[in-house]
Amino acid sequence: MSSCSSRALTLLSSVFGACGLLLVGIAVSTDYWLYMEEGVVLPQNQSTEVRMALHAGLWRVCFFAGREKGRCVASEYFLEPEINLVTENTENILKTVRTATPFPMVSLFLVFTAFVISNVGHIRPQRTLLAFVSGIFFILSG
Repeated sequence: MSSCSSRALTLLSSVFGACGLLLVGIAVSTDYWLYMEEGVVLPQNQSTEVRMALHAGLWRVCFFAGREKGRCVASEYFLEPEINLVTENTENILKTVRTATPFPMVSLFLVFTAFVISNVGHIRPQRTLLAFVSGIFFILSG
């Protein structure tokens, strides 16, 4: 392998590692993991009336239709949230999102660790094992 292609691979792996870290960080920090609308079908003309609409992330729930319109509430992980929901299904779905929170957090930690190990491996080329280890961490983070 020539030194030019080795440098190109080093640069590409660093760029893609940074992009992966950035995208996982954005995903963990946003509020748009879940978009929901609750409504009822009106018997007169079979149209749907939206009773409540929300978007939720790992850290908060924001309502944009219904009684709670314009209100954002922090996700309560250890207490019951003070939200008046229309149906029990929405409450169960939000609880499921809360229970799945550790997975993206562990993924963010693993991507960060892989990025650091990868860059240390590129700075010190005699440590070729670090590139292999960082690849394992990148795969595990997925």
